[in-house]
Amino acid sequence: MDDVEKQRLLAEVRRASEESRNAKKIVQERAAARAAAIEAAIEAGIRRQEIADAAGTHRNLLYKITKRNNTP
Repeated sequence: MDDVEKQRLLAEVRRASEESRNAKKIVQERAAARAAAIEAAIEAGIRRQEIADAAGTHRNLLYKITKRNNTP
């Protein structure tokens, strides 16, 4: 492998790593928004089963989702 190829490969590693970091941040932000929406629905008195149906998940998972959002 020559130096040009080495630099190209390392640049690709940097690019892919940056994209991965950005994707993780987006997923964390969306998960927090989902948890906040679920918490708001619970506080409004909507039945957990209805919330779970709207979220496309099982009712028991709502507790995990909201717990993660409240963990410091």
